[in-house]
Amino acid sequence: MTDDVSRAQRGDVQAFERIYKQHSGRVTALCCRLANDSARGHELMQDVFVRAWERLQSYRGESTLETWLHRVAVNVFLM
Repeated sequence: MTDDVSRAQRGDVQAFERIYKQHSGRVTALCCRLANDSARGHELMQDVFVRAWERLQSYRGESTLETWLHRVAVNVFLM
């Protein structure tokens, strides 16, 4: 688990902001593909990172953070 993830899990907003900056491009691309619509994809991406912040404590590091965010994105899309 990266230092930023550990810090974000303890409530460090700046660490989560770095995670967001590192992964938002890929998450946005995935959401746009899933929604087949750019505007809806960007809305979904925002929802993904809100959900990720709320559920970051459940991330145990058994997969990469990128994989975990991918799963969060798919779940947000399906809901």
